[in-house]
Amino acid sequence: MIKTLLQTTLEKLGYPVYLQNSMDADTAYPDSFITFMTVNSYDAASYDNNTVAWGWQFQVIFYSSDPTLVESEPAKITATLKAAGFIPQGRGMDMPSDVDTHTGWEMEFYSLEV
Repeated sequence: MIKTLLQTTLEKLGYPVYLQNSMDADTAYPDSFITFMTVNSYDAASYDNNTVAWGWQFQVIFYSSDPTLVESEPAKITATLKAAGFIPQGRGMDMPSDVDTHTGWEMEFYSLEV
């Protein structure tokens, strides 16, 4: 499944990877980590009254306590996902964190499953 491909590809970067909002509230954030979530999925193509392709939209966020990594790692994430067939949508945007020690960078990616 495409969601599994996204997660396993992100894990190759060496950071902990979590489904967005799945971390236990009592667990301290790692110094740096990646979250992801499915924003949308839709029928992308049909043939003979059957769906034959699906579009997927994912949000990927890199969080870190190191602002230098928040600036540098998103380009590596984008290159890694692009090499795996994901399509980046723009460059991303700042993403606040719910803890004072971390900031994040949010990116969106599309994928087509045939």
